[in-house]
Amino acid sequence: MKVDKISSKIAGWSLVFLGVGHTITYLTSPKTTLQNEFMTKMKEFSVEILGSKISIFSFQEGFSLIMGLLLFGYGLLNIFILRNNKTEFIPINIVILNVVICLVSFLLSIKYFFIVPIVFTGIAFLGFTISLISKLKK
Repeated sequence: MKVDKISSKIAGWSLVFLGVGHTITYLTSPKTTLQNEFMTKMKEFSVEILGSKISIFSFQEGFSLIMGLLLFGYGLLNIFILRNNKTEFIPINIVILNVVICLVSFLLSIKYFFIVPIVFTGIAFLGFTISLISKLKK
């Protein structure tokens, strides 16, 4: 298997693991008393958007669950592209998009999160970057 395919596969699996880990952690992490108090306040604070009244807690919970799903889906989509595209390499525009998305994700992770998402988005960025460099050398 070529370097660009191996590095893209590692990058894709990194995103899949991050998405699954994010969702499992979000759903199973024990909540402290202080967290429960904040969640209650978030549930009490509502905003109206396009005729729907939604609590800040619902937004936070929905965004978090969607984030896990989208990380999982984006990684799996890249793995499927590799698996189903046996004769040709991934088009360069898709590789460039992957590099840009993962770079921004990596930088946002550094700014807002902790070591686990930083490492996994960093692996994805590095994997797709190696794939791009490999393609540009050909």
